[in-house]
Amino acid sequence: MGELIKMQIIAFADKDFSHAIKSQTIKLQINPTSLKYSIGLSYSNDKSMGKSSTEINYERSNGSTLSFDFVFDDTGVIPMPQKKSLVEMINDLETIIYKINGETHEPNYLQINWGSFLFKGRMSSLSYDYTLFRPDGSPLRVKASMTIKGYMNKLKEAKIVGRKSSDLSRIITLKAGENIPFLCKQIYGDPSYCLDVANYNDLADFRNIQIGTQLMFPPLTHGEITE
Repeated sequence: MGELIKMQIIAFADKDFSHAIKSQTIKLQINPTSLKYSIGLSYSNDKSMGKSSTEINYERSNGSTLSFDFVFDDTGVIPMPQKKSLVEMINDLETIIYKINGETHEPNYLQINWGSFLFKGRMSSLSYDYTLFRPDGSPLRVKASMTIKGYMNKLKEAKIVGRKSSDLSRIITLKAGENIPFLCKQIYGDPSYCLDVANYNDLADFRNIQIGTQLMFPPLTHGEITE
C-alpha cells in the first residue's frame, strides 16, 4: 500500500494560476469517495416558419464541471488538521472558495489536486449537511457538497471544440458598418473574442475604432494567440 494522499484545494488570485495565495490551501481531512465530472455544449433550435424540421445550431461550449462531497469530522476519531474545530475548518473553506478576495474584488480561482488528478475552476455552489451534534447543539460532523465550474480561457476553449479560422493570421481593413465584435463573429464564430483581438492589436478598447484601421486577427489553431 502506498502513502495516503489527501485532496488539496488551492486558491489562486489570477486566472493564469501562477500566484497561489499563501496560507489559503486546504488539505481535506477525509478524501471524497467519488468525483462527478461533466462537460457540455449549448445549441439553439432554429425552426423556420412553414418547416417541420428544427435545425440544431452550435452556440458555445459550456465547459466542464466537477462535483464531489467530503466530510469534516470533529468527533476525535479522525484528527483535525492543526487541531482546528469544525467551525474553523468551514470558515477556512469559505474564505478560500467563496468569499471575495479583497485585492482582486472577485472570488478566488481554485485548483483541485489529488494525486495525478488536477482540476482548475471556480466555485459554483456549496452546501452543508450537518449529521452529528454535541448535547449543546454544536456540530460534530458535516458533509460538504461542492461544485466547481471549470475554467479555461476562450482560446483554449476554441482549440478543444475545434473552432478555428485558418492556419494564417488575417489582416482586415475596417469598413463602414463593421466593428471588432462583428468581425470576430465572422471569423471565429464568437463576438466575445473582441477583447483578445483588441489586446493583440495594442488597442485600449475594441469600441470606436476608426474606419480604415488595419486589424490583425490571429489564428486559434493552437489554443493561443502567437506572435
